[in-house]
Amino acid sequence: MISVQNRHLPLSGSKLLFYVFCFTFLFACGGSKKVIQPTLPPISQQDGQVKVDTIEWVEDKTAPAPIESDEVALDDKPTSDDSKSGSSVPNSEKLDSYNISVLFPFYSDAYNPENDRSRKKSKRAVQLYGGMKLAINKLEKEGVKMNINVFDTKGKTAVTSELMKRGDVYNSDVIFGPFRSDNLKIGAALAQEIKRPFISPMNPSDKITANNPFFVQARPSLSAHCQAITRHVLKSYSPLQVVLVARDKVGERERLKMFQDALASDTKGKDGEKFREYLVTDYGNEFENMDFTNYILEGAPTVFVVPSWSSESFINNVLRKIRLVKLENEVRVYGMPQWKDFERVSYDYYEVLDVHVSSDNQLDRGKTNIQNFARAYFDKFGEMPTEDAYYGYDMTLYMGKMMIKHGSQFQTQLDAEPFMGLTTGFEFESVYNLSEDDFETAPIKYIENKHVDILQFKEFKFQLAKDK
Repeated sequence: MISVQNRHLPLSGSKLLFYVFCFTFLFACGGSKKVIQPTLPPISQQDGQVKVDTIEWVEDKTAPAPIESDEVALDDKPTSDDSKSGSSVPNSEKLDSYNISVLFPFYSDAYNPENDRSRKKSKRAVQLYGGMKLAINKLEKEGVKMNINVFDTKGKTAVTSELMKRGDVYNSDVIFGPFRSDNLKIGAALAQEIKRPFISPMNPSDKITANNPFFVQARPSLSAHCQAITRHVLKSYSPLQVVLVARDKVGERERLKMFQDALASDTKGKDGEKFREYLVTDYGNEFENMDFTNYILEGAPTVFVVPSWSSESFINNVLRKIRLVKLENEVRVYGMPQWKDFERVSYDYYEVLDVHVSSDNQLDRGKTNIQNFARAYFDKFGEMPTEDAYYGYDMTLYMGKMMIKHGSQFQTQLDAEPFMGLTTGFEFESVYNLSEDDFETAPIKYIENKHVDILQFKEFKFQLAKDK
């Protein structure tokens, strides 16, 4: 079931998996590891508070970005030192072995296996890397030598900057990580300097870099989610049947514009056609003054699209209010991927209102291959895998196979060879910087995975929508 996490089996798996990471962190992996002298001494422990890396989209005046809370507005502009002169891609070379650097926020210096908060801070990185390890083991069984260097960014820009100067990172054939936007900008600049692929594994922000054909964004942006929902809606409904619902906040109003732009660019949209909009301006009394009566169509289905996720209370009340005025009329509601993890929203609303959400994975724990992976992961690490572990496996297996097939500049071929893993699909496209040149000469801004699934809540779980 996609909407419910598996409970851990009775074994201290978090502790075991973290010890496995610590061993790997100290000694790396790969039987043919080449020792590279770092240009700087080892990084010392940094003082101060540690921020938690997350991938939640943020409410930002310029664009949504993946930092801690979607109530925080941050300066998330692309790095300013990108230039066309530094964006030419060298010829790709097939190598006998590849040096891979992994820079994740493990927070190893502050990890306490007895503290829930400490374990949570490290969990995403540890699970992602656990999935990567299984993929790397599979690739190495096929005869490919991979020299893996693993580093802990601790979520800090100062640590990340120093790590990027190390010889073993600077000489990498490909770099994975980090998570946060500010740290990714440091990595994006390095990728342009060394002219090698840099994989952003978790952050869906489209404001990290510019004119950078080495930067690969593995998570679809918010814009890609809006486009996927719009395409899915227009397969069955007309724009006049659709109502966009959002709070009257800068970030959420920007999301409504994304949907209107997606409609304008879709081949099924007609000139001047718009989705209807409902802006919630009254925040008092738990949004009790919301009224969707005049938006329900008689004799035809009504579709509500709600691109909001920061307040479960708001989402719950939107669904409750729609349920009250729905009566016998047909209604469908589209939401965002964060809805899968909501705990305070009634699943009865999900079922009655035919809730669909966008998602960059389609984890179905009932499938045999998913159960086999879970068993292999538990046998190795003593902990059940989360969605991040499956994703880490799929991403690494795909990137590794592309690197073996196409060589050191494999990112140039990603758009030609889509891939469907255990749970995650990859359909890369080059995003062009059309603001600087006309469409014929515009430089590549970065390379983004555009694969977004639409999941339907049915039989008390989220599953791949049949009418996609």
